[in-house]
Amino acid sequence: MKKTCLIFMYFLPVFSFGQVLDDFSDGNFTENPSWSGTTGNFKINEYFQLQSNAPTTSVSYLFTPSEVFYDAEWQAWFKINYSTSSSNYSAFYIISTSPDNGGDAYFVKIGDTQDDVSLWRQQGTSKIKIIDGTDKRTDGTQVEIRVKVTRDSLGYFSLYSKLPSESDFVLEGTVRDTTIESSSYIGLLYSNTTTTTSAYFFDDIAAIGKKAVDKKPPVWEKLAIIEPDILQLQFSEPVDLSNSIFILNENEITPTKIDILSTKPFLMNVALNENFDKGKIYTLELLQVTDLAGNTLLDNIKKTGIIEPLAQGDLLLNEVMFNAPPTATEYIEIYNASAKTLDVSGIVITTRKSDGSLNTLRHIPDGKLLAAGGYLAVCQDADSIMNYFGLPNDGSIVSISWTALNNQQSTIVLANSKADTVYDELTYNEKWHHLMIKNRQGVALERINPALPTQSAESWHSAASEVKYGTPGYKNSQYREIENTFSNKQFVWVEPEAFSPDNDGTDDVCFIKYRTPTEGFVANAQIINATGTKVFQLVSNALLSSEGFFSWDGRTDSGKIANAGIYVLYFEMIQPKTGQKKQMKIPIVVSAR
Repeated sequence: MKKTCLIFMYFLPVFSFGQVLDDFSDGNFTENPSWSGTTGNFKINEYFQLQSNAPTTSVSYLFTPSEVFYDAEWQAWFKINYSTSSSNYSAFYIISTSPDNGGDAYFVKIGDTQDDVSLWRQQGTSKIKIIDGTDKRTDGTQVEIRVKVTRDSLGYFSLYSKLPSESDFVLEGTVRDTTIESSSYIGLLYSNTTTTTSAYFFDDIAAIGKKAVDKKPPVWEKLAIIEPDILQLQFSEPVDLSNSIFILNENEITPTKIDILSTKPFLMNVALNENFDKGKIYTLELLQVTDLAGNTLLDNIKKTGIIEPLAQGDLLLNEVMFNAPPTATEYIEIYNASAKTLDVSGIVITTRKSDGSLNTLRHIPDGKLLAAGGYLAVCQDADSIMNYFGLPNDGSIVSISWTALNNQQSTIVLANSKADTVYDELTYNEKWHHLMIKNRQGVALERINPALPTQSAESWHSAASEVKYGTPGYKNSQYREIENTFSNKQFVWVEPEAFSPDNDGTDDVCFIKYRTPTEGFVANAQIINATGTKVFQLVSNALLSSEGFFSWDGRTDSGKIANAGIYVLYFEMIQPKTGQKKQMKIPIVVSAR
């Protein structure tokens, strides 16, 4: 039977790629071609056949390079000196992306519980039979069979088998399958039990045809700063940079040196003539980059920065839309209060249950960086947020899996990936909204300044109407500076002296700021109208810190917004131990725009 069956293969077109022809007549499987895998479990026998040689139960394999993919034909001869079963079978990997049995592949299985010859598609651990051959085709105590597979340019497979008693191949079935897009290897495999360690034979291996046409663009997988002046880039395959253009933060740059570190993955270092700064995010755009087949890089923009460790106080909750607009989703905004570039990949945003435990952990996607002073809004549907607020797709709004927020009150937790370190926590309440907000749907609560305490109603304010009641991913409409601008003669002052509590985002709140000469002072403060009538009790017996502030959003003790006019702040602070007392009256103008 030896070797004449391969003669026809030599008359196929000369444009074949990666053809394999091996009848093992050279007495080895380590060269011409070179097979690799569980080599200790194979041998060449006295008949110049590849034979199993396993010491015990095993799944053993050999693979060799082959790019044969379409307009192709594969053949092999098999013999199994035992009845086939789910534990005793052979396989012929005709297309494989991996030099072992763990990659994406098409393979012919000889044997199994149905004693058939069938074609399978494998994707990782998933294996699906795509041609179901005739049952009992390999039935018996000994199996000898020749297998042939053809594949045309449209992806149609035809599977054939031929027993020694048959004069021609018998068609087992046809199928079209284009799931797997290329091949790098073919392989042989057997599964044996302790009684079949030497029962498997392979011979006359042939694979000839055309290489897959590469129509898949390269993928830019990673970008990182690894030294002050060096970027590291990783691609899914080798790329051609001969005509490439590098644009960093909208400025074209010329690398001083490019070093290729590896080809699988395709990894390179790009040196520049200036150093990167901490706290900044850099945007690199690559133009005219192709793979070796000429396919253009499509997703050609990435961001990076010098990543520094995340510490307490770096990340804060900054805005929350807990009652979503009709055509958008809820969102939570976080703020980088540090001077560092932070990698917030995997950061958790969740809520607390009534018993204090955490609900399902919702993680920020991988590869998300946040620059110093940067904002990031997370939500269930980023597109709905961008469309509703008319925002650009600049990466400041991202989609994550989501747990609906309560429209009245809930506790939001910002934590590390394991939720064993809490960075910030907020129990919000819908009553924190401005009195003028009658319909609270679609109105976000904004933090007035990141330096203010999270869990204080005075630190939050309804977003302005002029921004559609929300500012996801950028500076809050109600943001206010809180630096002290006092003179040495003042112990209390107001900013601004005139404000308009109409929630338009401009001077909606009046801040009453103070500074005490010593510790232990207690304050009482009230707002009085032009007739001398108290309209709002600001604080009563409040223990003061060395310096701080209170805020008045224009509401009165009756729960209404004060009418436009001139009011007076009466502020009194007393040191109970010494009896020291300070009093001041300051006019405040409530205006209407």
